[in-house]
Amino acid sequence: MDQPLDTRQLRAFISLARSGSFTQAGRELHLTQSAISHGIKALETDLDCQLFHRQGKSVHLTHHGRELLPHAETIMRAMSQARASLGALDKNPRGRLTIGCTPAASQYILPTVFREFKESFPQYEIRVLPGETPEIMEKLQDNQVDLAVTLGPPDTSQLVCQTIFEDELEFLVSPLHPWVSKVPKIKDAVTETFIVSSRSSLNFLMIQEYFLKQGVRLQHFIELGSSEAIKELAKLGLGIAVAARWIAQSEIAAGQLVPIRLPKAKLRRRWVTSFLKGRPLNLAERTFIGLCEEVGRRMN
Repeated sequence: MDQPLDTRQLRAFISLARSGSFTQAGRELHLTQSAISHGIKALETDLDCQLFHRQGKSVHLTHHGRELLPHAETIMRAMSQARASLGALDKNPRGRLTIGCTPAASQYILPTVFREFKESFPQYEIRVLPGETPEIMEKLQDNQVDLAVTLGPPDTSQLVCQTIFEDELEFLVSPLHPWVSKVPKIKDAVTETFIVSSRSSLNFLMIQEYFLKQGVRLQHFIELGSSEAIKELAKLGLGIAVAARWIAQSEIAAGQLVPIRLPKAKLRRRWVTSFLKGRPLNLAERTFIGLCEEVGRRMN
């Protein structure tokens, strides 16, 4: 297989062909006459032909040299265009970003992030794959998503997880619920119905573990995939939501839901952006993570 031509030698060849002078070519390329001469000799050896007739201090193209010149100019022009295209890409990046996220993140965190991200990267295509944290972690490790916005996963051995913010889970109940007037005890949770997003979610597992540590096994659940649906059922008094206040700010302000702290101990969560260890991030991905952290600071 033929080896590709050395672009430095081609550049010297073009400059010498245009100027007809080793001295002038050296000045143009900021090289010594010896370096120009060496480059031309190496190119002639590589091509196994003579490219210049040397007459004193001036040189002229041979038949082979005249044949090579337009090809060499085309190659160097293409190189310049490639360099310009890469420079333009840095100024106005294009690409595709696939984000894996939980339903709550897609509804409450990402809209603001995407709006600000698009201002800096208008030509980027964004794809969102929603799912619960365990499912998204599998997609991340299978390279189906570039970045994940989820609750902090239990196993981070293969991941880099950067904290966006932390929150606290509380009961969200109808203003007519008995717990509004009487602070609940941990044992009171046994007879209640709890509204959850998904039994496969990390959030559900955290809630179950919290109560089991207090010696209580929850018995009754309504499983829904939407934060909005969970809030509606809680407002109607059909169950109790266990959620962070930030998903129900307007309902709490309107008196439609009442937050009540969990008995015994706090249940705190950590929201993170994650990516695979050893994977370098490009500018767009670093910017996306930074925007997530900025949104997180606003939510605290």
